[in-house]
Amino acid sequence: MTTPNIEYNLKFENLPAGKLRYQDHCFEWMRSQFQNWANQVAKSFDYIVKFQPIGMEDPEVDSPTQMAVFRR
Repeated sequence: MTTPNIEYNLKFENLPAGKLRYQDHCFEWMRSQFQNWANQVAKSFDYIVKFQPIGMEDPEVDSPTQMAVFRR
């Protein structure tokens, strides 16, 4: 599963604070929110989850997109 990393949004100079990148996005999660959610789902359904960045990584806000890979 992938979702935008909302923490990365500050790197987009023309994106107003608090706005989502695209109007069709229902949500964009902080890294901690995404990892907490994915870890809870993995535990509930007996999966292992690993996280991977997608895109250029920034030392402070990581990558623009985050991915969770679920495995049994």
